[in-house]
Amino acid sequence: MDLMPAEIDGLLTNYVYRDDGALDDLIAAGPASLHRLLAILAGRAEPGWDMAEITRHDRDDYRRPGSLQILLAKAFPDALFDALADDPSLESVLARETFSCVEDARTLPFLERQLRSRSPEYRRRALRGLAENGTADHTEAVLACLADPEVRPDALATLARLGDARAVEPLLRAHTADDSPLARLAGLALDQVEQRLGGPPAPPVWRELGPVAFTAETVGLGVPWNVAEVLVEPGQTVRGGELMATLSNDAIDQELITDWPGTVTEVRITVGDEVPEAAIVLVVRSRRRIG
Repeated sequence: MDLMPAEIDGLLTNYVYRDDGALDDLIAAGPASLHRLLAILAGRAEPGWDMAEITRHDRDDYRRPGSLQILLAKAFPDALFDALADDPSLESVLARETFSCVEDARTLPFLERQLRSRSPEYRRRALRGLAENGTADHTEAVLACLADPEVRPDALATLARLGDARAVEPLLRAHTADDSPLARLAGLALDQVEQRLGGPPAPPVWRELGPVAFTAETVGLGVPWNVAEVLVEPGQTVRGGELMATLSNDAIDQELITDWPGTVTEVRITVGDEVPEAAIVLVVRSRRRIG
């Protein structure tokens, strides 16, 4: 639908002040909504809201202009990249998440630039965007990020998505380096890369860890857990990081996820069961990749 700038401004203002229903009308108005918002954020048009107030709230979780920009960029990617081609300075007013949220190969030059940023947050966002839009051409740059502790978890996740054989050896070294959570993440990434490649290039070497018991974690409520979901059975092989079951009670849900790959040897629960806190519900004979 065709709207006047003043009408678009009204919808933008309504959304910024928490009227989620305005989003449908903004999208119906087409790319003009995105162009108008970018003009406001670039200081070329007056917003219908108090930007100082919005900025103060942005320190918490009130990030409506930025989130709206991302939603409109995802809805109108052609308009976004056309605007950037006409005026490269607009890049500086885009929310740092924008390029990591838009699934479009045209984000790649911007993501590559963000990956070289001094800001860890920009580098993390770039890695997340490369996980969606990157190619094997980005493997070496992402592997270099494994040396940066501020972005290493995101680099591991991105390597898992890129699925390049060049990542196998570095991921194996990271996985076997120690027993840290990052080493486990490296193992998950390694497993995903090898799956994409059709299997490991050489037979893996394993160390048996023995049986690992999974319990209904104590939360001090004194109420039983309800078994919401059971996804495994005895004899089943599970991968590291695999969800095996979900328990719930009046306060929280608990997911039972494998730390290391292995074989399920016992399943003591079924859907609908009530189990007391600290009860053993699953047992897995685990093993760890060592080569």
